[in-house]
Amino acid sequence: MKITNVEAARYGEPDGGDFEIVVVRLDADTGHQGMGYQMVFGSAGAYAASLIEASLGPCLIGEEPWVTQLLWDRMYSVSPRRGGDGLARGAIAALDTALWDLKAQHAAVPVSRLFGGARERVPTYANCAHNLPPDEIAAKALEYVEAGHRALKVRGTGLTLGQATARVQAVREAIPADVRLMVDVNGTWDVDTAIQQLKRWEPYDVYWLEEPVAPSDIAGYARIRQRAGRTYIAGGEQHVGLGEFRALIDNGGVDIVQPNVAVTGGITDWLHVHAYASALGVPVSPWNMQAVHIHMAAGLPNVQWVEYFMPDNPLLALKAKLFSGPHIAEEVREDGVYLVPPAGPGFGLTLDEEVAAACLRC
Repeated sequence: MKITNVEAARYGEPDGGDFEIVVVRLDADTGHQGMGYQMVFGSAGAYAASLIEASLGPCLIGEEPWVTQLLWDRMYSVSPRRGGDGLARGAIAALDTALWDLKAQHAAVPVSRLFGGARERVPTYANCAHNLPPDEIAAKALEYVEAGHRALKVRGTGLTLGQATARVQAVREAIPADVRLMVDVNGTWDVDTAIQQLKRWEPYDVYWLEEPVAPSDIAGYARIRQRAGRTYIAGGEQHVGLGEFRALIDNGGVDIVQPNVAVTGGITDWLHVHAYASALGVPVSPWNMQAVHIHMAAGLPNVQWVEYFMPDNPLLALKAKLFSGPHIAEEVREDGVYLVPPAGPGFGLTLDEEVAAACLRC
């Protein structure tokens, strides 16, 4: 099986907006097709699509998709002097994801089987990062709990510290004490702010604080974790490559790492992070990309859970409309909501052709 064609297409809301999804397709001489995607903002979509078709895609033409590490290295090195970082790394991720999809399509197995595991149910925590006032976000959190969720995450970004505290307090008071509550601030605080806020939040039993400081502040991560009390420190969704994750782990910056396939550079790169974290006993909890990450969680031993975005979550409205598959079934148990990994070949990514036609930008 050899790759014969690489295509990239951009999709966005028909009424405008900066958010886009770049979908890549890899065709093989066997008739199989692999699909991957990247979510971007602003003018980055046009650049990513151009980069894929003009520079990165040609690295794959005529090659066998089985040699994913070789092809990843080739795509990364096509732009010398770290030109494979930044937006290019996300473009590499989309192509690398499509390579893994293509391999699994040819083998007629879900991608999870390529990792060697067969977990039948994947635990989740609910993303409850709706931009709502405290009373409304508390009601939404309770709605999720009543649907069976036993862990959920709210956002403290774009708020004053008082507003963030009001949101955390309202949610904690609305949900049962045994439901885990996480808070994400997307790397927007400094060290002192994070430490002081954690002190203020001690009565609310916050399970983890996610990305307390900028991804470059490894020392800051470590200082916060030393003073975090009962709260775990999670991070990594903006980090890339084994080197950055190794620094984060080796310096004691996190209790849980959150590598994202779309950010770190694809599945091939993600697997290095998972292996290193696993060797040191650090749990992995990937962020976003649940249609992809569910296969890692099903096929690998050290994925704690996946972040679950419900259909009512506005953060992923375009993706929810654009992709009609895979269909991922829920299973509610006493200890939370689980997802049933797809059993079909590949990732099962399928575009809704009517929506795709309406949203196509190039």
